[in-house]
Amino acid sequence: MSAQVWLVFLAACTILFALPSPVAFKVATYAVVRGKRTMIASVTGAALGVMMTFTAAAIAIAATTFAPQSFIEIFQWAASGWLMLFALWTVATPAARESQAENDNLPGRTLGSIFFDCFILSALRLRYFAFFIAFLSQFINRSRDTLEMLTQMQATALLVSILCLTLQAFFGRSTIALVRRASATKRIKSARGTRFITGRAVSAGYRRIAA
Repeated sequence: MSAQVWLVFLAACTILFALPSPVAFKVATYAVVRGKRTMIASVTGAALGVMMTFTAAAIAIAATTFAPQSFIEIFQWAASGWLMLFALWTVATPAARESQAENDNLPGRTLGSIFFDCFILSALRLRYFAFFIAFLSQFINRSRDTLEMLTQMQATALLVSILCLTLQAFFGRSTIALVRRASATKRIKSARGTRFITGRAVSAGYRRIAA
């Protein structure tokens, strides 16, 4: 993998894992409520869940290398469009729709249960899977060793996820405040947009009745 490709992938992973998300919120909440000693369990569980998602996406991408070139090109264009929608979706939707309060309602109490809770949350996060599918598809090239490239990307994603999650857990209160602020801001924008659309629909209905 060339240095340029690696830097692009590194930047994309850093942005993805640094964004306010339910995974970041969960790791930070455990650090605040259960204490910093839970960081190893929560961060490791979340990072391994991310790696399971990445591995599933990488297997799917590796399989597409056997498809006809015309299919690969169409797939890459469709994935590029989805990545643009993903960026808009990330900006427009709440970061944590079900943000828990800082209390003792977290399901994990032992280090093992904390690990499992964070692992399940990140492993079942379809947004990560779709992102990796769409992003990795941009690097499909039969002239390269696809398996070697995906392995290097997997190692990069693992290291970046561990680093970002560790920082989010270490600065737990700041992470929680950031997630809640982003979530509240997006909810307000969404509500305004809904009222605007509803108002336009009602106005159109009145105009049709009057006509």
